[in-house]
Amino acid sequence: MREKALCLGILLFIMCNTWAIGEKNVIGLWKSIDDKEQFTTSIIATYMYQNKLYGRVIVSFDEDNGEFIDSYMNPSKIAHKVDGNPLLLDIDIFFDLSFDKDDEKYSGGRAIDPRNGKTYKAEVWTTKEGLILRGKFGPFGMNNLFFPASENDLPLWVEKPNTSTFTPYLYP
Repeated sequence: MREKALCLGILLFIMCNTWAIGEKNVIGLWKSIDDKEQFTTSIIATYMYQNKLYGRVIVSFDEDNGEFIDSYMNPSKIAHKVDGNPLLLDIDIFFDLSFDKDDEKYSGGRAIDPRNGKTYKAEVWTTKEGLILRGKFGPFGMNNLFFPASENDLPLWVEKPNTSTFTPYLYP
């Protein structure tokens, strides 16, 4: 009987640790890649704030040629279509997502398209390929794939951010 209880305890410990890993593996740096030319178009940092998941662009590149445009260290581009005209790299592109253990994904939050200022219901999860951000409008949705990034993917003059100091952008 003791052996069965010990085995059950070990199994539960392993399962709890596996869930914790699934929950934490979204935190870090992620990059979007142009499908045809294979250059980086943006790098985002995902972070937790009050047990909710957020994602913020920290480096942007020209989507036509991959040339550096802006970084979180000295942002200058304005998101004209977003209410309040904030700096593009000061806003979160997805926000307020909570972890759902049943679905093994973050959901219940929103995503914003800074190109048009529209917000959508959002879900985020990881696969072996990378991080998936799904924006949903009614029964329709669109997935964006972000690949794992590292400090080596950042331009030489851009430091890896300390995301523990990030606070969410409060949309008007």
